[in-house]
Amino acid sequence: MNLKNGAKRAAKFTFVEMPLSILGWRQLRANNGYIRDLWRTLRHPQCPECGRGVMHLPANAQPDEKALYPWECSAKCGFGVLAPQDPAEIRHIVQARSETRGKQRLAFLGDPERDKLITSHLRKSRAYWVVVALVFLMAAWQLAIGAPVMVVLSVLSMCLPFSVHAIRWSYRAWQVRSGTLFVEGAFGRYVRDMLWVRGMQ
Repeated sequence: MNLKNGAKRAAKFTFVEMPLSILGWRQLRANNGYIRDLWRTLRHPQCPECGRGVMHLPANAQPDEKALYPWECSAKCGFGVLAPQDPAEIRHIVQARSETRGKQRLAFLGDPERDKLITSHLRKSRAYWVVVALVFLMAAWQLAIGAPVMVVLSVLSMCLPFSVHAIRWSYRAWQVRSGTLFVEGAFGRYVRDMLWVRGMQ
């Protein structure tokens, strides 16, 4: 029996795990998981209190007598909102709260503090762009040494989340500089007018 189990494990390693490892399957799956988590973060509104988590419905959430559900922060900061189950509704509620708090904070910032905040955001953006460049160079090096295509694609896939973060922090710096907070369509104009390229400079 032990011999049979050992043969099964050896066969699985030889014909399944080792080929997948050579093709970079595990790394590709890990990278895809990271991108999936990032996409989930983009789909749900960010917590207006801590900024680390997103608003979500717990698995055991039950509506009250007014059909409102207890939305809470995924980072467990303690912030919660009673809102309809529709994600669009919680997005409007969180956006209104974030807009009020954001404008209050920006109004009390002096010029030195505002410049410091802009510089901090731009440094984060540039750091992410540096990582994107390094990842791209790593993918080019992998391609040059004859690495499998799956490995190269796996490495290149990491450029996407880092690029998103780079543009995000550049956009935040532009928001503080221009005072454009919570304006509908502002991000689209920011990307369309290539203002994010200036954030790299």
